[in-house]
Amino acid sequence: MENDIIKNFKDIIVKNVKCGKYKEEKDVKDLIKYITGHSIIEKHQKAVRYTGGYGVHACDPVLCYKDMYIIKKIYEKTTSKNRSIYHFVVSFPEYIEDANTVKLISINICHHFYEQGFQCMYGVHEDTENLHIHIAVNSTNFKTGKQMHLKYNELSDTITGLKKLAYNVLKENGY
Repeated sequence: MENDIIKNFKDIIVKNVKCGKYKEEKDVKDLIKYITGHSIIEKHQKAVRYTGGYGVHACDPVLCYKDMYIIKKIYEKTTSKNRSIYHFVVSFPEYIEDANTVKLISINICHHFYEQGFQCMYGVHEDTENLHIHIAVNSTNFKTGKQMHLKYNELSDTITGLKKLAYNVLKENGY
């Protein structure tokens, strides 16, 4: 159907979730648990169909946290003044129903961050009317030890880049 063809990358919504900037260890652990579907906070959370990532044990929230923490420890970025993690949510129009394609988008996004030197993990969620991805990105670069600090214009460029990446994968897969 013509209505099922994505017309523009702007049809994809990308949000940077700031919730306290994830400075505390507990907040980061809870986020990773939520993304992987192991959350006890959200009692009615539906199973997360796919999880994965680069540079982390993405299927195990405890090991995933430890993987990210090790990088912070090596580069001495463990103080609570530093943002620990970035949390992005990528949402798709309701007619995008193929979770396998959304998983492919997730892999591409994580690969994009990993190439830049940032550990990353994702979970494909189906607990709303539309498929969406939760992505956690370690704010400490494993290559340089520098922190990711996205100013407003950099954040805007990152969001646009993620939308375009997702759009291109959708187009390659018939949407």
